[in-house]
Amino acid sequence: MAKIRIYATLILGIVIFNSCEEKGEFGLGSDDVAPIEFDVEEISLGTSLVWLDSIPSSSTGRLMVGEHVGSEFGTMQAKAFIALDLNESTHPTLEESVLDSTRINFRVSYLYDTASNRELSLRAYQIGEEFKDTTYITRNELAQTNMLLASGDVMIDKFDSTYSIGVDETWSTQIFEGIRNGDVTFDTQDAFDDFFPGFVLRHEGASNNIFGLSIGATFEMVFYYSDPVGDGSGDVVNKTITMNSTGMPNFHNFTIDRSATDFSVVQETNVVYGGLSRLTVQSGAGVVTRLDLSDFQRFNSENDGVIVNLSEIKVGPIGDLPEGVFPPPVLFMALTDERNSIIPDGSGFRSIQRDGANVLSDDAPVQLIYNTDDRTYTASLTTYTQAYLSDIFRRNEVFLYPTNMSLSVNGLTVAVEDVQLKIFFSQLR
Repeated sequence: MAKIRIYATLILGIVIFNSCEEKGEFGLGSDDVAPIEFDVEEISLGTSLVWLDSIPSSSTGRLMVGEHVGSEFGTMQAKAFIALDLNESTHPTLEESVLDSTRINFRVSYLYDTASNRELSLRAYQIGEEFKDTTYITRNELAQTNMLLASGDVMIDKFDSTYSIGVDETWSTQIFEGIRNGDVTFDTQDAFDDFFPGFVLRHEGASNNIFGLSIGATFEMVFYYSDPVGDGSGDVVNKTITMNSTGMPNFHNFTIDRSATDFSVVQETNVVYGGLSRLTVQSGAGVVTRLDLSDFQRFNSENDGVIVNLSEIKVGPIGDLPEGVFPPPVLFMALTDERNSIIPDGSGFRSIQRDGANVLSDDAPVQLIYNTDDRTYTASLTTYTQAYLSDIFRRNEVFLYPTNMSLSVNGLTVAVEDVQLKIFFSQLR
């Protein structure tokens, strides 16, 4: 009997599933069971583009440097600003010490184009103004002097490797001798900041790539020096003085020229640009796709009392990208309003929440996951749709917002007709 019941349940499940394929009735042929009608309907989405004006780029753990031309997003340029910790409490006594060389060591944790163009021609100039410890966005920048303090060309082969460039000998000797002689400039961080506010890091030449430099302990300026052993043998001991960027101000500036792209009309921030045949989302640049969900209201008025079985959004297939260039891995659905900006909520921002979560919370955002096989993003909005139709929580304006907005410059393009939202529902006849 147990097996018979299992088989009967499976057959019933198959009948229900097949009924979902298209509109139709479902019943058990008994007056005791009301027939159920299954249906699916596409929600009409209003689409537009918005260029956000304040993408955070300070203290993110990564600084962008480089330039890239020829993509469908436009010509991209990035430069970074970073200060150094004097680390004065660790300075040794320098008597007969000899400075051998000074290097800037760093790691690269990100490449826009992973397939080619991996040569980084890094140049470090001195910042020409006070470097305040505050919050910076990608539109900020500081003055640059003509003092080239470090330079080098490196080929980025691995993300776990440390790379280095040479520091100007005259400048580094000035610091080394200042430490040896007890110069007050190198006794406190404030005095050192007055002497040296920090580096402007930039690529010079045609890299056609954007590089992400790791910051903190892995970005350091190291003085390599030697001390005599002291036994008359002439032998020396190799030592170092290290100044890194841990806890110090840092940010990157990112600009993009869209004049030769399909999105050249986007020229002002927080303005809605509609009527486009293609849409885009790009991290770093702050360009997002805005969706108007108000057609939910029309659906609700025409389908009173329906049971929402599934509500699904699909974005894609997205436009082709060059080999080695990838779209953002995940998209959020950030809530917005007439100001056309994200809505802050604590350390995050308000967004549509994933199924099963409180629609008024902000800690479980729905995630549109990218599928590399069919080049689409999909996610279920079932809980949000149920709350909307029940008039528990309604917001009509959302952004497709990349999760890595401050840590990447990757993007996507998609045709307007390839952004779809469907409701699979059932109701009693």
